[in-house]
Amino acid sequence: MFAKKVTMAKGDEMNLKTFLLNFVFVYVLISLPSIVGIGYVIDWVPEATLFKQFKGYVIDGLLNNFVIKNVIAIIVGFVVTLIIFKRQQTK
Repeated sequence: MFAKKVTMAKGDEMNLKTFLLNFVFVYVLISLPSIVGIGYVIDWVPEATLFKQFKGYVIDGLLNNFVIKNVIAIIVGFVVTLIIFKRQQTK
């Protein structure tokens, strides 16, 4: 009743796929220092298999400081997607 219906031309909406790709890229980029970090405890365990080492580095690297990485990745993903959207608008 109070909301005004807004019609947009095709291609005028921000692309969710672009946002999600930007979010994942930024999140993995922020996680890389934790993933390739040296000094993880599993380094000194002689019984650790290659799978356990891989799991330890990758999973813990991605989950370390999860909330902070999510907030940063959402902000950066939104800004980059908005910039891409604005550039497409000017063409």
